[in-house]
Amino acid sequence: MKPEAFPPLNEAQARHVRVTLATLEKLLAELRTHLQHPPQNLRLTRYEECFDPREAASLMPEVSEVEARVWRLADALALPAANESVRRSLVVGLELAAIGLEECRPEHGLRGYGDVPTETADYLEREIAVLEEAIHRLIARLQSPPCP
Repeated sequence: MKPEAFPPLNEAQARHVRVTLATLEKLLAELRTHLQHPPQNLRLTRYEECFDPREAASLMPEVSEVEARVWRLADALALPAANESVRRSLVVGLELAAIGLEECRPEHGLRGYGDVPTETADYLEREIAVLEEAIHRLIARLQSPPCP
């Protein structure tokens, strides 16, 4: 069945609605992922309030309904999809994390929280430098073209 067609929104209106619906669509995709594959705890992150399999199964139809409604709205308003680079998003995230590491260095932002013991400061300076180098190597690999 062909979606109903409506007079078009102006550019600003269409952009606002598209961004709002795209944000909702991403949240629904994240929810679907969490329902289907509970997150595994990380070293520095412990996940709480995960979904139990029975609850997950009962929520999936509602997630699908909301997704379908988002898509129908987007189709009815002829909203275009935006391109989002997975690779570039991760590179930017890693670059921001590397910048944030500067604030963990005793000679920079960390001192603002009080004196850092000398032995700990030396360790942090050394290890953060090594971590930053590793992050920059990873960023460089992500920015180079993938191997065929």
